[in-house]
Parts: sequence; structure tokens; C-alpha cells
Amino acid sequence: MINDFNFVQPSSVAEALEALSTNDGVQALAGGTNVMVNMKRAPLQTECLIDLSKLDELKTICEDDDCIRLGAGVTISELLNWKPGGVVERLMQPMCHAFAGPLIRNLATVGGNVCDTSAAADLSPVLLALNASVELQSASQGSRMLDLRDFFQGVRKTALRKDELLTAITFARPDDDARCFYYKLGKRKADAISIVSIAMILKLDKDIVSASSIGLGAVAPVALRAVAAENTLKGAALNDDTISAAAEAAVSDSSPIDDFRAGGDYRRQMVEVLVKKGLNAIKDA
Repeated sequence: MINDFNFVQPSSVAEALEALSTNDGVQALAGGTNVMVNMKRAPLQTECLIDLSKLDELKTICEDDDCIRLGAGVTISELLNWKPGGVVERLMQPMCHAFAGPLIRNLATVGGNVCDTSAAADLSPVLLALNASVELQSASQGSRMLDLRDFFQGVRKTALRKDELLTAITFARPDDDARCFYYKLGKRKADAISIVSIAMILKLDKDIVSASSIGLGAVAPVALRAVAAENTLKGAALNDDTISAAAEAAVSDSSPIDDFRAGGDYRRQMVEVLVKKGLNAIKDA
């Protein structure tokens, strides 16, 4: 269903920010893989649609030894072909392979996937495990950085102000000796929305966990960090008892719903199973 709205296609980020600040009821359009589907269900609740697809400023990946910056317009296909090495590549590659299908990956963008704020968004658990921050810009207030955990505010709700644009996502490159695990549970191997997804990064000093970050998807109103599980792991030996305790703590971090993909009880059970699976894989690596 299509309603009347203005359509703007800026040629620069500055023009996009100006359009955001001078129009009411604005919605940004990147790859359109969510917006176009939603238009079939109901009229867009917007008076102005801003197409960001021509903004090359948003399509770059910048790397140095310590930090990585993903432009909001980078597509999932571009992430799939990107070879950053280390933990980043070992998390991004399986996530991208499990992300929808090739046609969607060619259109879907980093910024769009994050801003859609779906609890089941494939990219979110990986970025949460990487301790990512979002770069937000507005014409009136300039640029600000916000922890991704604070950006997610609730069901389809973010901390993005009405005149702001998410322009990039940044995170520190994990240490070379860090270990990681990623898994997406769905009804199919491809073209499936997550039932549960998990990304984790651990650092070990011999067999003692010195640092951990665990991102979970599709088990709460928003993608989240499994803080209770991380606290259980910190400073503990990575043995069977610790792994079981961390898995149980991760279940307490989650609050899944029942829907047509899976029941809440099943999701909780799978959180426990996948945390154990990941920690055992890291222990045995």
C-alpha cells in the first residue's frame, strides 16, 4: 500500500542531514529491504522518504591497527567479501553467509540492519560482541558517538533523534589471541529469520577467562549482551562447571517471546545449548 510522500535523493551526507532537519515525518531509505516490504503491508508513516543509496561517503570501510569503521551504507555482500582477518573475519563471514540470500545481501546495509532494531537482526549480536558504537550526525548538533547497547531502546525503537542519521559503526579490533564463536539457529540454513543467534569473544590467560563479550539475538525485545553470563565467566577457569554456570546465567539474561517460529521455552533452552556449544568450542580450540 502506497501513500503520498515526498521523495528526496541527496548527493551528500550534508544534504541528507539538511533534509532531515527541514522535513517532518522523515524516513531514511538505504537498501530498502525492510521499507519496501513494509510498504506492502501498510502505508508508510512518513511524509518524506530520503534515499541514501547515492551517498558514497557512507559506503567505505576504514581500518587501522586498532579501530575499524564501517560506513552505514556498506552492504552485507561487501562485508562478506571483506577480509579483515582475525576475530572480525571469523565472526562476520558466517554471519554474512547466513544472512538471507544473495539478492538481499546485495541491497541490505549495515546501517539499515541496525536501525531497523529487529531483535532478530543478524548483524546485531556480532556488533554487540565487538563492543561497537554508532556514529550519529545531525545538521544542528554535529556528531556524537553512542554505545550500540544504548542505541537499542526497545521494540523498533532507537536513541536516534528525528534529525539524526546513523553514518557509521566503529569498534576496536580484538586482540590477535582472542577466540570467538558464532551461530545462527533458524528453520533453514538460508533465507531464515533467527530463532536464536549468538556471537561471543573470549580472551584466556591460560585457562582463565580474562575478558568476554556475548551478544544474543531473538531472545528479548532487542538484541543484547549476556551480562550475567559474562560476569560468571570473568576470572573463572573455563571448565565444565563454569561453562554450565555461564549457560544458565545467559538464560536469565534472556526474555524470549512465543511466536510462530518458536516458543519462549524452546528459545531459552537453545540459549543454554548454544552458550555451552560456543564455550566448549573456544575451550577446545
